[in-house]
Amino acid sequence: MAQKGIEEARLASMLQSLQANDPMIDHILVYSKFVVAYLLQQDQPNPGWRKANIEGPVYIYRRRVPPLFQLLVKNQFSTNDLLDDMHPQWELDCQNNYVFYKVEDPSKRIRGLWFHDDAERQRVEGIIQNILKEMQVQPSRSLADPTPVPPQSFPPQNDPKFELATHAAAALGGHSDALVVSRDSLRGALRALADDDTFVAMLMQKLREQQRDEVSMIFMRSATTDLAHAALWFGGMTSEAHAAVHGQPVHMHVEYIP
Repeated sequence: MAQKGIEEARLASMLQSLQANDPMIDHILVYSKFVVAYLLQQDQPNPGWRKANIEGPVYIYRRRVPPLFQLLVKNQFSTNDLLDDMHPQWELDCQNNYVFYKVEDPSKRIRGLWFHDDAERQRVEGIIQNILKEMQVQPSRSLADPTPVPPQSFPPQNDPKFELATHAAAALGGHSDALVVSRDSLRGALRALADDDTFVAMLMQKLREQQRDEVSMIFMRSATTDLAHAALWFGGMTSEAHAAVHGQPVHMHVEYIP
């Protein structure tokens, strides 16, 4: 159960990271932590496989709008990622530690992905094969334009709910993003946070800051009202007092001393 919760947290963290660049991504089908991308050079005097200078995690995910399936190698060295739209005309060939695939566009080079762990390679290969079979059986459905599904919204990073989710992800072994997990795994994560002195101290600091802001606003409103009453009492209706009496904003410098 705990391992399942950790994996859910990781997937949720990865999903939100990908959705930051493509909000139409619906869910991750499979991923591997590290691959090296190669391209087959056939138009040179010495043809053969050449590194594409793209290394990092590989993701295969489903989108809400076409293209429905994509393969992405997120380059850890630059923004030059490898991104391919999966198509029923793909040709797949695999061997130990390698996945080779030829895309439907003949002008593009054949791709090769090297996996450190062949078990990871087999897992990714299986998902690719299943997707291609599905697309080949129902090509019109896989390439059609379905009704878009609204992207899942997440709270902004300065929202306390986001911070709580972030720390829950860390407690579950995830990274640093909002997550969707099971009740049991979330309950366990929140218990762990309650026992975390650092988190409790941070939460208390947040509460103090919120209370300080609220007191500052109350003090400002009170000072504004007092200013208006004083002006009326002395018979001098200043512009600030007039604004305060009529509920208009007043520009004042108020310094809160804790």
